[in-house]
Amino acid sequence: MEKLISEVFSIDASTVHDSLDFESIANWDSLSHMQLIIQLEETYKIQLNGDEIADMRSVGAARAALRAHGVAV
Repeated sequence: MEKLISEVFSIDASTVHDSLDFESIANWDSLSHMQLIIQLEETYKIQLNGDEIADMRSVGAARAALRAHGVAV
């Protein structure tokens, strides 16, 4: 998951941790947020709902959403 997030936001994978949030990443805007959602859904073969998408404001929240869909991350 770290690699996916680093690619979407153009950041070093070593800087990706659960407390990293949209306010900490300059590239995390509405467009990159949707790119993240698309990449997560395609990579992990899941369908996120509107609440999960809206609540995904940090790496930890993304990880929790994946876990809720049975993905081991």
